[in-house]
Amino acid sequence: MARRLTPTVEWLSVCHPVEGHHEHVSVYLVEHDGSYLLVDSGSFHHEAEIRSAIEAATDGAGIDAILLSHSDYPHSANVEPFREEWADVELVASSGSPAIQGLSDARRCVIGEDLDVLGRTFSFVDPPLADRSHTTWIHDDESKVLFTADGFGNYHDDGCDRLSTEFDGGVPVEAIYRYHAENLVWLRYVDPAKLRRALDDIFDRYEVSAVAPIHGNPILAADLPDYLDRLEAAASRIADGYDVPPVDAE
Repeated sequence: MARRLTPTVEWLSVCHPVEGHHEHVSVYLVEHDGSYLLVDSGSFHHEAEIRSAIEAATDGAGIDAILLSHSDYPHSANVEPFREEWADVELVASSGSPAIQGLSDARRCVIGEDLDVLGRTFSFVDPPLADRSHTTWIHDDESKVLFTADGFGNYHDDGCDRLSTEFDGGVPVEAIYRYHAENLVWLRYVDPAKLRRALDDIFDRYEVSAVAPIHGNPILAADLPDYLDRLEAAASRIADGYDVPPVDAE
């Protein structure tokens, strides 16, 4: 499923079931002067689905670059298949040592700096919410979309292709809490007020038209204040006591 966030950014919505809910493992397609850049490459479980969505969105042209938020499998598993499918695909990786992670020909971004990719400027943000040390958030300076990798996720029961504005009452509080409690478990050791200040600093520095998570429904600017309040409340709940029932090993 494809949803347009801005005139040049499309959300290619992909998700899978997890413990009675759905979790997104999406990618985003950015168009610039007839070239196409993919933010993350998705899980290998969804290779055919993502490939089909790319072909439909680009009228068969395919992609010219892949920009990785980080290189664990839900984000990078389709790098090689897509580079085999479409020739001369540039790869930009957040890791300080791409070769160690099997990305020997990747161009390295520097967190805290900007980079020109296909003639478009992207800023690389040190994320306060991440599950890997080499993760970066990516700000598209033209569309003002902020791609937040593992942060700002949520589970969902339906509405796989909804934007935040299309939920009755916003993205559900419990969906935000459960996602972050189960996937960013280190939040139990974090001061929620400091986390909120770090997030506010980012939104003060960068103009954001939409937050585009890999593992959640995109959050449009109008819904950001409410979402941030819900995220801070979720972090407080996690810090007060991790009360999500453990997954049954059987």
